[in-house]
Amino acid sequence: MKKNEFLTANSVQNFMHWLETKMDQANSFSHGYTMKRPIMQWKCNSIYSAYENYCWSFSYNDPTNGKIVNGNTFDRSALALSSLSHGLRRSIQDSDSEACQKHCCSIFQWGGVLRSNDKRVEGLGNGICHYLKKIKNCVAEDRSSDDYYQREMIMNSGFTKIYSLCIDDFIIYDGRVGAALGLLVNKFCEDYSLEAVPVELAFAWGKGKESTYKRSSENRRNPGSDRYTFPELNNNPKRHIENNIRANWLLREITDQTESKFNKMDRDLQMRAIEAALFMIGYQVNG
Repeated sequence: MKKNEFLTANSVQNFMHWLETKMDQANSFSHGYTMKRPIMQWKCNSIYSAYENYCWSFSYNDPTNGKIVNGNTFDRSALALSSLSHGLRRSIQDSDSEACQKHCCSIFQWGGVLRSNDKRVEGLGNGICHYLKKIKNCVAEDRSSDDYYQREMIMNSGFTKIYSLCIDDFIIYDGRVGAALGLLVNKFCEDYSLEAVPVELAFAWGKGKESTYKRSSENRRNPGSDRYTFPELNNNPKRHIENNIRANWLLREITDQTESKFNKMDRDLQMRAIEAALFMIGYQVNG
């Protein structure tokens, strides 16, 4: 299903209309949980309030000067990502593989996903700039969402961050964002009394780490129910990129075609802010 087909599907149109009412109206979408680190009670009463209550403690080495950059608010995070994005894009444009690798590893540090991903970046070697240019060109093509995956494509919760910072309108799609989208779709399906989750809206989620082993059905990030089920990302790169692409289309269309406080932001921040809201909502959606 190509972009226009996806966005004009009745299920997607209905979901966007439903979602518009949850964006910034007080008590339109209530959600909460106990966060483990830092230990705190977190809650929101709309999607916008989830963005306002963003909390992510990050720390990374600035690839330009080696200094440590840290913070935990959306403004600090957005500023850090903007700087990393600028440096990453410039390194790709200049075909500077060394600078590109440094920026990629700093992005992994920011997201807490450096382990193993740094080895993947090393494996790309001097070809990393060419690789990222190829991914960028691929994503720009008008393909069916299930036709973007290429055999050499690396796709996981780390590399979605790299792609997000070098490709316009490409969100960071990790297990938490997928879980949040699934939770919203589940509630939409309930409100519309649908028989099953529409295939266009069956967003995949990723497991959260639990203190003791739990089956997928009991994992705190599983947004499904007995009636409405959602697939797992499950380290499946083809499924991951397909879901990322559909989420990109959906969030860009929401910011362009609906009215909320998100629309009053600079265009470059709109999708990042909604992504941040989903990231917070998706910390725990089950139990």
